[in-house]
Amino acid sequence: MLNQVTQKIKKGFQEVPIEIGRFVSHQYPDFITNNQLERLQDEVPVFMFHTIYPNLFKQQLEYLKINQYQTLDLKTFIAFLKGEVELKQPSVLITVDDGEKSWYEVAYPLLKEYGFHAVGFLVPFYIKEKPEPAQGKGWLSWPEVIEMEKNGVFEFESHSYYHGKIFTEPKVIDFFNPDYPNSLGMQTPWINYQGSYTNQLPLGTPIYENVARLKGKRRYFDPPEIRETCINWVKDQGGVEVFKRSNWRQQLQRVYQEAQEQNELADYESEQEQKEQILLDLGQAKNHLSERLNKPIEHLCYPWGQGSELSVKLSQEIGYISNFWDSIPQRSTNQKGDSPLYTPRIKDDYLMRLPGAGRKPLWKIFKDKLNRRAKTIDLY
Repeated sequence: MLNQVTQKIKKGFQEVPIEIGRFVSHQYPDFITNNQLERLQDEVPVFMFHTIYPNLFKQQLEYLKINQYQTLDLKTFIAFLKGEVELKQPSVLITVDDGEKSWYEVAYPLLKEYGFHAVGFLVPFYIKEKPEPAQGKGWLSWPEVIEMEKNGVFEFESHSYYHGKIFTEPKVIDFFNPDYPNSLGMQTPWINYQGSYTNQLPLGTPIYENVARLKGKRRYFDPPEIRETCINWVKDQGGVEVFKRSNWRQQLQRVYQEAQEQNELADYESEQEQKEQILLDLGQAKNHLSERLNKPIEHLCYPWGQGSELSVKLSQEIGYISNFWDSIPQRSTNQKGDSPLYTPRIKDDYLMRLPGAGRKPLWKIFKDKLNRRAKTIDLY
């Protein structure tokens, strides 16, 4: 637990220069930085949520209601970008990523109460067959997803099939351990282990530099001999008990280095293999969601907001008409004439920077964000 808190704080500090960089490079829309704006500038901000917190979400929806904002569905949002509809009141698009249980328990009733709509980008690999009681954070079930879709409160689209990360170069940054940050079981990279493609890693597995599968980098295949040497050392030393030692990382690093000297480095996937794997992931998500929800799946949201030109191209080839990202350098907001394939999104922290009564100053946004991070274990 202590290491999880440390990781959370570390991640918070790592995000500071990222946020500053986005402000400096004008990747945020004017309503966030300009205190003088009284209305949106013919744009539709897209807000990004993950876990839904009751008090905060209710406050955000109340703010939208008081200031007469409407929440769009995807059909209207795409039509707006194409210049096919005129919006009669200020509008936003609410998007929620992954498929966490709080969507059903918190977001669903509150959205119904306020008469608002949201888009849920699902990772179908993790969705449960039957509802399960949530012990802390947990996953939605298909019956819950279908209920929310049928009632028109949510519409569901693709967040890839696995939400996968892959190794990208032979640089070890850690070893898998009981305190490895792993929100909802998605943070660990996927590897071939004992003939299966999995992210359920044995303790001691070397963790190399890694990025989202859809970011466009070729995958590095970690040497299985080195991996097994590290895993077996942990087993021989007592398994989970090893990680109670203050110097376990140094010890495991020595084991790794000795194994590395005796084995050749592995290889990278080819460009063709890369394309095939991306198409497989995007296609599986599209087909699985389409079968479950009995509708075409046409919209893709990139895990961790990380896409690539290759992923954009391949997503179009199999029928996706829009791609949703995190903030991107191409543009800061969504206006008529903008491509649906490069849709930037803003973290929900900034929703109450929208023009309106009760608008929060930017310093208060940052203060609330830091306070929330200090009180929760969530790494999103």
